[in-house]
Amino acid sequence: MIINRGFVPIFSRIYLLAHSVTAGCITFALLVTSALAEDSVPIPRQRPGYDIPIVPPTIYESVPDRNSSASDFVPVPDRWRMFYAGKWYDPYNQNILKGDLPVFGSPGHEWFFKLDLISETRVQRSKVAFPVGISSTVKPGRINTLGNGMLSGVVQNVITRASLIRGNTTFKPPEYEIRITPVFSFNRFQTNETGVLNINPSRGRTRNDDHIGFLELFGDLHLLDISDRYDFISSRFGIQEFQSDFRGFIYSDSAPGIRFFGNIDDNKFQWNLAWFSRLDKDTNSGMNTFDTRHEDVFIANLYHQDTLVLGHQLQASLIYRDDRAGNHGFHYDNNGFLRRPASIGDERPKNISSGYLSFNGDGHFDRINTTTSVNYAFGTESHNPIAGRRQNIEAFMVAQEFSYDLDWIRFRTSAFWASGDKDPFDSKAQGFDAIFDNPNFAGGDLSFWQSQGIPFIGGGEVFLTNFNSLLPNLRAGKEEGQSNFVNPGLRLVNLGVDFELSPTLKLITNASYLQFDQTAVLETLRQDGSYDREIGYDLSAGLLYRPFMTNNIQFRFGTAALIPGKGLRNTYGDNTLYNFFGDMILEY
Repeated sequence: MIINRGFVPIFSRIYLLAHSVTAGCITFALLVTSALAEDSVPIPRQRPGYDIPIVPPTIYESVPDRNSSASDFVPVPDRWRMFYAGKWYDPYNQNILKGDLPVFGSPGHEWFFKLDLISETRVQRSKVAFPVGISSTVKPGRINTLGNGMLSGVVQNVITRASLIRGNTTFKPPEYEIRITPVFSFNRFQTNETGVLNINPSRGRTRNDDHIGFLELFGDLHLLDISDRYDFISSRFGIQEFQSDFRGFIYSDSAPGIRFFGNIDDNKFQWNLAWFSRLDKDTNSGMNTFDTRHEDVFIANLYHQDTLVLGHQLQASLIYRDDRAGNHGFHYDNNGFLRRPASIGDERPKNISSGYLSFNGDGHFDRINTTTSVNYAFGTESHNPIAGRRQNIEAFMVAQEFSYDLDWIRFRTSAFWASGDKDPFDSKAQGFDAIFDNPNFAGGDLSFWQSQGIPFIGGGEVFLTNFNSLLPNLRAGKEEGQSNFVNPGLRLVNLGVDFELSPTLKLITNASYLQFDQTAVLETLRQDGSYDREIGYDLSAGLLYRPFMTNNIQFRFGTAALIPGKGLRNTYGDNTLYNFFGDMILEY
């Protein structure tokens, strides 16, 4: 189509006029809307079917304007309460019981209160190797060294932690803190064999017990800041939890003591200097009593962040333990069993003076997670009841774990080696033992080997391995017994796979192969020269269910089996040992 050139100027003028009018109308409308908005209240967005939330008015306090010479006042928001809309029972919003608002104090010196409540309920059933009762047994006509090893238990712990804190802890450590953490424990256990829960068979096969102890009872004092980025030095006095390494291989306990700690160089280094005077534990709950066990522990350690690569840290520790329990006679537990000295060998009291050099690493190299621990123990046992003489301690322990995350699956592999004693009658104690260990390694409390105390049948009231320990140390109870460095040691290889099945459900699986490092001690105690190193296979699986995707409500279910190898069958026969448990954890 051909357009007459005479009409082009007319069309151009009409177009420019229309464009100018439209632009002017839009500009005018925007100006009017802006003016009206200054005097109007915006209408909040509303979800259909729900009422518009009512926001409480902001609270203001009047303070003088220090930059003005006039005596007038300007309104300034109360920075603690201007957005406060929380409930005391809701830990996920602002809450005065969670340290979000000061409870008293002047501006700049406010005190905050923090309350935590934890309830843990455990139900378990296990098949453990128990010896036949000596003075009385369920089946007196049976000719065997092993009794009925079924054990059932229910444990209820209630932990209450209350802290009173002064200081703005968002950017720096607290200036002062007072913390108290009592633990209320109730437990009930039942066995099918007499003489297991109490040395007196007339007490029966059921035991009910309760105890109140303190997990923490300390004061924290901030001493000084040593840089403008809040590198600091602080101190803590009283009963406090402390773990000497990343995984709890040497010392992981709650004890009264004095601790100085801090950091330097923009938090690239952290350090601890600590002294602890350990307490005896309650026999049936494992909680602190107020009875001293005549054992002091001194710890100095240093951490360095981002060593070798970003995200990997190293730690070095020097630990010294002075155990003088041998100077204070015999000690029996609440169930009548002898714990110090151990009821093995010549049963003579002993003192221990031992040190530990410990080097540890934890973090990741790219996508490979790693944990490393190398430890050397040295010192003396004044008298070892198995060796029958004074011992010079020369023992070591090495642990290594690697893991790799592939989407929702984590693959793990680990190895553990604790040296054993080659000759129980020489003057060298080469079996590695810890002070008070609680390792999170190779399955942790899911595995049978760590979760159950296995009695050493035919060796007095001592245990091949103790509750929450990897070490086969022939100790008369980890809580009240003493370390023993004449032991067979352990070799362990572990494979594990963790599955994040959903945001609320996690499956943890482990398979471990275990061997004694040396068998000379076992052969001597059992008068059996045919001992094999092979302990067997430990297979375990556990489920962690968090219904609300938080740690406030957790359910843990687990099962484990120890399939005996040739070495374990020498003592416990061919029976597979196993356990089942369920945990419910409620936290506020």
